[in-house]
Amino acid sequence: MLDYLFFNQSIADQFIHFMNKHQLEWTQEVEKIQKAIVLKTSDEIEDTLWDALDDFYDDLSIEDARLSSETEVDENLMDTAGVYIQLKNGEQTIAKINPSVMNRILDVISMDEFNDVVEAIVSSVEAPDDSAICRKE
Repeated sequence: MLDYLFFNQSIADQFIHFMNKHQLEWTQEVEKIQKAIVLKTSDEIEDTLWDALDDFYDDLSIEDARLSSETEVDENLMDTAGVYIQLKNGEQTIAKINPSVMNRILDVISMDEFNDVVEAIVSSVEAPDDSAICRKE
């Protein structure tokens, strides 16, 4: 399943129009933590359409972020970073991370590598394995 996150309904509506135009089935949810709009569609789509979908999302994300920053009313907010975590029961949560720590991590490894580490930790927490790490199989 592909998830696309938006903070403004008007931007999400443009993405919905794109998915409808390409006859993609989708669902809409509201993310519990930040009340963001999450549009979901199947990941079983042709590669060229997937690329077009991601490119369009990237373009819309810039406008979505701009609109979100313009409507932000709390000027006392601190810089924050976070990682969305998908639990196996379907719930989502966000792990807040000090932005300077996150920047130092991403100076050394890619976001995909960081996500792999986070997924390994989440998996180990949800399904503990106390066997030796260096065991032979």
